Amino acid sequence: MDRWSLNRTLGIPARNRWVLLGVAGLGIFVCGCSAFNPSFVSLFDPTGTSSAGTVPNAPGHVVVAVSNQTVLDDRLRNYLLPQLNLSEAEAQALRPRIRMRVRITYIDGSFLTIEFIDGSPNLIDPDFDAQAFADLNQNDLNNSVALCDVASVQLEPGTSVEVFLPVEILEFQLVETSGPGGEINTTFELRSSIQPQFWPLEVDQVDEDNNVTLQQNIGARDVPSPTPNVICGSIVVFTVSGTLTVPFLDEVRPNDPSYDLDDAATEATIGGRYEFIVTVQ
Repeated sequence: MDRWSLNRTLGIPARNRWVLLGVAGLGIFVCGCSAFNPSFVSLFDPTGTSSAGTVPNAPGHVVVAVSNQTVLDDRLRNYLLPQLNLSEAEAQALRPRIRMRVRITYIDGSFLTIEFIDGSPNLIDPDFDAQAFADLNQNDLNNSVALCDVASVQLEPGTSVEVFLPVEILEFQLVETSGPGGEINTTFELRSSIQPQFWPLEVDQVDEDNNVTLQQNIGARDVPSPTPNVICGSIVVFTVSGTLTVPFLDEVRPNDPSYDLDDAATEATIGGRYEFIVTVQ
């Protein structure tokens, strides 16, 4: 099937020229390309099991890929693993589930937005598995192929990279009450909770001198940067690294993910800390 027939079959306008790759097997390259950049093959097929040929600068296409190098915080891992029915190999392979939308703009001004998602779909508290089924049931997609000519590749404007929170996070608030004789008592009361869901990662807040006023999930210099003037045959890789963390309010519920609603610094870091590097190979 040629690429135009494939586009029609998938319901994709002919000008929005892209083709998905099956990374799991890497034997189902369905674009009309004769070969792929060896950087792409080494990234997604390091064992060399694919039969697809490579050339130093394969013409006619640009590969856009997401490389998920994130890990789980030890405390979160220790909280979840006893509840998950995983083999040792599956436990070692657990990765936070990352979702992001990328815009590929062509030289004629048209563009295509692709939603990438990668990570472990089985990384969730079993009590909430059914509730989060719609999000976790999305097929993994960590690469796509755009046919030339590509003017730029960037994170979709107005969107955030998201990480899946695999646990319920309890929200407490410190409340003061008056006791006998005017004595003031303070207790934490449960107010609400954050259910397992995709959580937007926020960039650090800074003042006019670029000093950090509130640390959040991504440093101002660690956001995905746009890549202009992409040469045919290139592979544009968004590499995300970092650690998925959730808070534990040790004073109240040390054995459950939880935090104080009045603790703005802790609330701002829910989801963990990440950085992005965009490379062209």
